[in-house]
Amino acid sequence: MLSHIDETGMTVGIAEDALDALLANAGVKRSEFERSWSTHQQFLDDVFLAMAEKAREDRADTQTLLSTWQYLSSRTDDLQSPGGRRQVLVDVIRTAAEYNFGAVTATGAWRSYAGLSATIMSFPDLETRQRTLDALRASEMSFVETMEMFYRNVLPTVGYRLKPHFGGDWQPFVVAAASVIEGLGLIRASVPALVERPLEIPIGDTVEPWSLASLSFMGIVDAFIEPDPDYEPDEAISRLSGGVDVTPSSSEDLQGY
Repeated sequence: MLSHIDETGMTVGIAEDALDALLANAGVKRSEFERSWSTHQQFLDDVFLAMAEKAREDRADTQTLLSTWQYLSSRTDDLQSPGGRRQVLVDVIRTAAEYNFGAVTATGAWRSYAGLSATIMSFPDLETRQRTLDALRASEMSFVETMEMFYRNVLPTVGYRLKPHFGGDWQPFVVAAASVIEGLGLIRASVPALVERPLEIPIGDTVEPWSLASLSFMGIVDAFIEPDPDYEPDEAISRLSGGVDVTPSSSEDLQGY
């Protein structure tokens, strides 16, 4: 059995008694169920497709994005100096990454998305597998688009830019940052004490507690961005007072990425 799993990957299913319980809770008769789905696998295929499509609503924590922008509006005085801007960046990353890690990866919706992503290539039916992969891809690109818009707005506002050798392409940064948060979310399931243990990190003349998620996220940030030599504090502060749109435009073609 282990050799078979190594070759084909893990699969997911539903037990007969669990399906009966679901039908009973929904008030659906077995005959009604079988008129819509002649096999359990057809039912599961439709469930997994719906999960993949729903993932685009669950992965981007819009509340964190909006709260970050509101927080920056309270730190405008610090944006006047390079040291102040660095402190704002550090404070935003430490707070937002830790909150986002808890808010997103602790949810059942995210765990379902992660499980589906891990097992999709084991789906026996090629057509079903491709439909679900297409839905997962659309959800992933919707998430990337949302986060790219957010970073394009927030990081320049606090005086930072994408390093020139990335050619203005923010997507590798978005994917790397998300991989840190979601990868730690997976590891936390087996070794929560290691992932959730606070770390004492020296910052200037003080030692401050950091979560592993925040510290790892900060490493990604420093690898991709740098201070903007052309930064204009007054212009950035003016933008803060005008708000930011973190919602991707429906007119954008996600397949174009």
